[in-house]
Amino acid sequence: MLGEGGVPIILMHGLLGSSRNWRSVAKELTNGSALHCLDLRNHGNSFHDEDASIRAMSDDLLHYIKHHHFSEVILCGHSLGGKVAMHFACGHSSLVTKLIIADIAPRSYPPEHHIPTLDSLLGLDLSSLSSRKEADELLSSSISHWGFRQFLLTNLVQEGEGFRWKANIQVLRNSITELSSNPLLAQDRYDRPTLFIRGGKSGYLRTEHIPEAKQYFPHSQFEVLPLAGHDVHVEDRPGFLAAFQNFLFSA
Repeated sequence: MLGEGGVPIILMHGLLGSSRNWRSVAKELTNGSALHCLDLRNHGNSFHDEDASIRAMSDDLLHYIKHHHFSEVILCGHSLGGKVAMHFACGHSSLVTKLIIADIAPRSYPPEHHIPTLDSLLGLDLSSLSSRKEADELLSSSISHWGFRQFLLTNLVQEGEGFRWKANIQVLRNSITELSSNPLLAQDRYDRPTLFIRGGKSGYLRTEHIPEAKQYFPHSQFEVLPLAGHDVHVEDRPGFLAAFQNFLFSA
């Protein structure tokens, strides 16, 4: 948690990410509000559970808000965290004053997109690993992008003389069809200010998705960061921060 006072801001990461993904952004969001960067269940330092559904993650968020006695919050989620944020805002709109969604749309995506990555991680024999470098080399044959491998390997931690995954990879693999689906029902609505920030080089949230998004979020606006891909808050941090802060301080 960073800061104090004001309406608390809760930040949620994407699939196979963790709260640390928001670290650099959180340090620059100095608007006087308390910032809470959460680890979703089965990610980061959070607990593992067989139920990896978006509904369950939304219930966890409600428990967190009630535990801290927040009367209202500002929600921001990237990718999977954005799906959780959308689901929560539609179900508990009185608790959410503003909603920021980073590069995800309220729609279903092909689960096959994530399966090769999850299978590659599950295929690593952790008992035979001698170093993180070796893990990186073994993954390079199936995951060619160096930066993406480094992101994935933030989930690999040393434990004693061996290694383990912090994220519950097998349960996430088992749940990927549900996690890839539209988190909203046809009647869901959130009638308060909403900002979608999308990457110009990303296909997750495209111009043709905007009308559908506006059906669920009628008071939404859309900001494009032309040089960013899916990880908008990482690939164009200044642009993301500017859009985020302009939205926070708008009427």
